[in-house]
Amino acid sequence: MLANRRHKIDLADLTRAALVGVLSFGVIGGCARPRKTAPAVDPAGLDDMGFQAYLADIPLVTVDEACRAMLILADGEDKTKTWSKRREVLLSRGLIRSAWGLQPNNLVDRGTVAFMICRICEIRGGVNCLVLGSVGLGDRRYAHRELVHRGLMPRSTEWQSITGGQMVSLLGKADELMEEKELYGTETFDLGAEPVH
Repeated sequence: MLANRRHKIDLADLTRAALVGVLSFGVIGGCARPRKTAPAVDPAGLDDMGFQAYLADIPLVTVDEACRAMLILADGEDKTKTWSKRREVLLSRGLIRSAWGLQPNNLVDRGTVAFMICRICEIRGGVNCLVLGSVGLGDRRYAHRELVHRGLMPRSTEWQSITGGQMVSLLGKADELMEEKELYGTETFDLGAEPVH
């Protein structure tokens, strides 16, 4: 009886310690904090090509920078100029969720980026992603696992920050996948009627 009671206490203590550790690590990494140093260039003043070059050189990517990169991937350009417009477009397309409480200057985590990539590239994922992710439980976690499984992202945890180089690499792989799946729309135009001879 005493051994059984001791086992329950140890298990409860272990569970509490694990929960505190996970929450602490989640706050330290991912979308919980702003970047420590400001970039040498203001990305808002860059055109889309300049912005993509800028991404390759930054040590860590912010939420706003990741969202701008996703719009460039999805549309070929970013027509928005502010975070509020960008957020509005992303929410309307289901690429982000308001419940996440994303802040533009905080570092973006891999799970958030993976979720956006899965939506843009129409990656459905496995059963957990479909069932739990569709209702918001583990949506970013399972999206991240799916991209790791497909070789689009390296093994890591979904709450880790993402570097600019990793983001550029991921965008390149996502671009190839979109081409392969023929997700880019092709522009067509009317040549008019064939001339009569």
